[in-house]
Amino acid sequence: MRNFARSLAVCFCFVLSARAQSDSPRGYQNFPIIVTLQFHAFATPFHDLKSNFRNVGIGLGTEVSYTGNQKFVQQLSVVWYRNKTIGNGLLFYTQPVWRIGDDFYGELKAGIGYLVASRPSPALKPINGEWKTTRHKGKGMLTLPLGISAGYNLHGSGQAWASPFVSYQLLVVSGYNKSVPLVPETLVQVGSRIHF
Repeated sequence: MRNFARSLAVCFCFVLSARAQSDSPRGYQNFPIIVTLQFHAFATPFHDLKSNFRNVGIGLGTEVSYTGNQKFVQQLSVVWYRNKTIGNGLLFYTQPVWRIGDDFYGELKAGIGYLVASRPSPALKPINGEWKTTRHKGKGMLTLPLGISAGYNLHGSGQAWASPFVSYQLLVVSGYNKSVPLVPETLVQVGSRIHF
């Protein structure tokens, strides 16, 4: 966690120095870096929100605009989280995002992803009347992320160079097990979009 904080601080210093060297205003730029701190829970939406803050992770992503500005973009993200109860996860997802507002903004987003989830402990299987450890450590599952966000664009020379935000994502995960085909998971995300 300490190394992540150092990396984030170096990233922000780099952005500040690059911003200080540019004195001409520009419009929205594609491919900003999106850095997030994740809090994961195996829970129904908006239920027991404090449980989210037990399982921490990190995420990296970027986005491309459909309209040449920030109003309608496509985001691509990779998220890793640690969860001692149900196992760690690595989530790859993409979402179209509709942004409402300029300086202060809200977001609505929905997309598709793939979750690679590991087991929290070795799995056991009955073989010849005895429980034996299986080699299968986890599995991949189709995921539908649905989210809402709120953020603020920090401006310099007429262009937003960083956009801190808070986001809440519901993940509908399919294929978790045979008896329950769809399960809900949630992510609380705190991060920033950084434009170079």
